[in-house]
Amino acid sequence: MRLTRRAVLTGGAAAVTAAAVPIAMGGIQSFLNRILAEHFGPEVLKIEGVDGFVSDYAAQAGSGNFAKKAAAELYFAWHGEHLKMTPQAQELKSLFLQTFLVRSNIIAITQGRAEHFDYTEVNPWEPTCGLYLSALAEGAV
Repeated sequence: MRLTRRAVLTGGAAAVTAAAVPIAMGGIQSFLNRILAEHFGPEVLKIEGVDGFVSDYAAQAGSGNFAKKAAAELYFAWHGEHLKMTPQAQELKSLFLQTFLVRSNIIAITQGRAEHFDYTEVNPWEPTCGLYLSALAEGAV
């Protein structure tokens, strides 16, 4: 069988289409939702405002390098972390959970001390004045 230019272009178009579908589906965001459901239970995804945190975090994750972001979207959309958790995926998971705990009031929500979900900056490298895990958060100094 001889490869023709048409066959190569058709194959390339099929590959781009196969990759575009998971990217449009939001692979990173679905991965982050799976992490939260795994650690806090599926009911955490029903809390109003959590989806905003997840989408904001997913939007800034991997920004700056389209090829890496597209590969991550594809990997997570096809649940690649279930087959093999790469070191990058494990790092994203750990950093996301740390950011979620430190930059939101999820602990107060789960303990019944707060009624509305709130969060500060989702970029873990940006400074923020959220004191959700501090004694100052309750005014006890």
